[in-house]
Amino acid sequence: MSIYEYALDSPSGVSPMSCIAETKSSDILPYNCFRSAQWSPDGTSIATSSDDNTLRIYSLSETDLSLQTQIPHGETLTAHAWYPYMSQSDPATCCIATATRDRPIHLRDTNTGRVRASYTAYDPHEKLMTAGAVQFGADGRGIFGGYRGYVAKFDLQRSGLPVDQAAMTPSRRSKDGVKGIVSCLDAAGPSGLLACGTFSGYLGLRSQCNLADSQWAWVFPAEYGGRAGVGHMRWSPNGRVLWAESRGAARHIVAWDIRDMRGPLAVIPKPAGPAVRGVAAQQRMQFDFDMGGRFLVTGECNGQVAFHDTWNLDAAPVVRVAAHGDLVSGVSSHPYYPMLATASGQRHFDNDSESSPLPLLSIDNSLKVWSVAASYRPYDEENDNGDDADADAAVEK
Repeated sequence: MSIYEYALDSPSGVSPMSCIAETKSSDILPYNCFRSAQWSPDGTSIATSSDDNTLRIYSLSETDLSLQTQIPHGETLTAHAWYPYMSQSDPATCCIATATRDRPIHLRDTNTGRVRASYTAYDPHEKLMTAGAVQFGADGRGIFGGYRGYVAKFDLQRSGLPVDQAAMTPSRRSKDGVKGIVSCLDAAGPSGLLACGTFSGYLGLRSQCNLADSQWAWVFPAEYGGRAGVGHMRWSPNGRVLWAESRGAARHIVAWDIRDMRGPLAVIPKPAGPAVRGVAAQQRMQFDFDMGGRFLVTGECNGQVAFHDTWNLDAAPVVRVAAHGDLVSGVSSHPYYPMLATASGQRHFDNDSESSPLPLLSIDNSLKVWSVAASYRPYDEENDNGDDADADAAVEK
């Protein structure tokens, strides 16, 4: 088995990325910005969420993105997650979990859009809770939902109530634990941990087998934008380093090594970009890793895509590429080939130019697929440690 790593040492003036397919949301509805983009686990489709609360599944041909399925939602679409073992050759695995305001978590068929199953969680007052985040377990057997003050686990094969549910804090007035509405979740396969982030700027680690087993809880540093909340988080491919991004004007991507939680392992600042309505954009922005786990790819508010070398955490971005004319909200690396999906857009109003003291970006609500220069190397299960080189050095210090 071979894995790819981005090869970004291109000659000066030569971009390592070339666009091979593009679609604009203006082809569907004007001013309908993309919120996220995510490749399917088999690499055949891209799932996007938009400002019209519609989940769209695109399939990629050689030079074209075609709309495969369109799933409208009556309320705000807060999150979605692919089934981790999805394969287009097996229709039974073609499903995606979606979370919607004031609705249960739904497991939907990506080919037809119909609901296969529903998963519901209630608070102690028997009130239906809204999931702010949804994520499959590493083994694909369970679905995790993040709520206000709670996290729940559902059996994929059984609709209805959770098989495990735990409060994020010992009590409502307690200063311990993870406070706020859960904004993002990510499950690590090697360690068996579930990472949680909230809009209040808290992070926590819990066991996927027993949600009541809280491993760690801490606050995203305020100097790195933690007060605006956590917008996105990802485990490194080896499951040892947790990366999380804050929202607001002081956006930073901060990494923690779970073997040494005394402080952040790395901090990556992000440029704020032009303001909209006089304030910085608050929407969530994604980042992702290449297949080898070395390069972290993230979108920026100025329409650029930045590549960061996690083997040299103190260095500046290896390269920045102008990918869109507006904020890049979605970034997703292909699971098998050196391709990158990016989505852009944010809300604009007619009086933005009058209220903003800074020049505005153009309105660009588009989804693009890029071919990225890359090199291949054989996968060594024993020695392929991804981003552990700098992590091990930091732990030893």
